[in-house]
Amino acid sequence: MRLSRQFAFGAAVLLVCASLASCASNQGNTGTSEGPIDATTRPVTIGIDVPFHPIFDYLMSDPGRFFAGTPYRVRFEVLDATTQVPAFGRGDLDVITTVPSFMPRIKEQYGIDTTYFFPMARWTPGPQLLVPPGSPARSIQDLAGKPVAIAPLSSRFGAEQAAVLATTGRTIEESFALTETDAAAQELALGRVQGAFLEAPATAPLLAQGYRPVFSVQDAFQAAFGDPAVMNGGFIARSDFVAANPGFVDALTKATLTAWSTFQREPDTVLDASSRVSGLPKGQLQQVAQVLNLAGTTEEQKRVTRRDVETWTKIFPLLARSGFTQTVPQDPASLFRITAGG
Repeated sequence: MRLSRQFAFGAAVLLVCASLASCASNQGNTGTSEGPIDATTRPVTIGIDVPFHPIFDYLMSDPGRFFAGTPYRVRFEVLDATTQVPAFGRGDLDVITTVPSFMPRIKEQYGIDTTYFFPMARWTPGPQLLVPPGSPARSIQDLAGKPVAIAPLSSRFGAEQAAVLATTGRTIEESFALTETDAAAQELALGRVQGAFLEAPATAPLLAQGYRPVFSVQDAFQAAFGDPAVMNGGFIARSDFVAANPGFVDALTKATLTAWSTFQREPDTVLDASSRVSGLPKGQLQQVAQVLNLAGTTEEQKRVTRRDVETWTKIFPLLARSGFTQTVPQDPASLFRITAGG
């Protein structure tokens, strides 16, 4: 039962990293036709698809304090992975927390141009391909054509698909006899597959038993793009909203940086408040913080850099080639608001 509970929580935390990767549904309308709102005239609604990110929860705990001295009123909402993007497409949310890989999907499905302006997570370490103790496999190439498990690709954010394609030149479906399942860790532990794509902390009990990684998204992206910390989920809004409300974007960025700095100085302060807001045990939120490397994130990594834009400019074509998106953005740089050098 202990291993089962660890796997269960691991699966829940996978939703964080994917949450930061909300699943865009094909349902919903084509977006609102109204012009951008004035953020000073009505509350701005910010969404995330799971209540696990300690920094987001801390902002949600007292928005009046974080936005004191500004003309902005802010509401935070927690949706699920199937409703956040459709809610944004309908105009119910002004800002969402998701991965850049979903920006082309939002354009394809809702006709909305979006801008990413603050990173809430980076792939450090990101998903890994684990094999059992005693496996002869030493690399991803050794598992070519072999049974490999992964969470349903429709619930993922394209990282594994892009990384496998960047490394092997083949799609993930072409590379393995792929099993898509919500129980990828169990499939590996029961010997039903020869490898499985997993993320911490779901990897922890397996690593303790001698399972080992032969491939990781972080290493693949670093080898392919020279980027050891690829930008993952963060704040995204309609491009016209960002252009019309630079003061709000700056205020939200400042508030989030303040919350993050507080966590790095006084983690218990943030975790206690986040636990009250989310209803999750403090220990679980602490584990999420470790998965997201919130304590070790540098000041530059809390900004959108030119390297981030360069990396995503290279990832977008891989996402299209893998089938994750239908199109490649014509001007990838226009999707990001650069807030730091590098």
